[in-house]
Amino acid sequence: MTKLQIGVIRIDFHDSDEESKDYVTCLDPERLSRGSGIPAEGIIGVILRPLEAGERITPDNFAANTVFVDFMQDVIARRGPYIKDLIAEAGRVREGTLYVVDQRTRAPQGSVREILTDDIFGEFDVKDGKIVPGSYRPNPKHYLLSADGFFQLGAQLEDCLLDVLAKIPDPDDAPDVKSPTTFIN
Repeated sequence: MTKLQIGVIRIDFHDSDEESKDYVTCLDPERLSRGSGIPAEGIIGVILRPLEAGERITPDNFAANTVFVDFMQDVIARRGPYIKDLIAEAGRVREGTLYVVDQRTRAPQGSVREILTDDIFGEFDVKDGKIVPGSYRPNPKHYLLSADGFFQLGAQLEDCLLDVLAKIPDPDDAPDVKSPTTFIN
């Protein structure tokens, strides 16, 4: 299983009075090094204050980026019904609800387990052992960062997230027409 590479990038706002900020991102370091701006969908969140040496990012000093949350939830909604692991789980559920569980959960694997609400990305309806397309409902109580660390989608959904993210152009490459994509420069 691959693990999404999550890192921090400091952005200095040289042309304004705004102070430098540290952003949490899952963008490829090569893409970040181009200096072409960062699509907002690639920013997981912001560190709210400078960290002391050796201090970790915690829920108390992190704010999630709602653009990223919406983007991630949309990827789950659109790609989830075609993910092998979710298809197999839907076959076991047969009828009812399939929860998309954050892989960081401490709950042991098994047919019956207690999972915290903030470790559930969302849910799909299942009919006749198949995921009902268009039925995904995001969980507004899911946290990108908890005491157990950053979210973990699982290898297949992470690959989908990175694939869709890679198709979003850098700001310098974006067409001049109005785009729904927001960029952070």
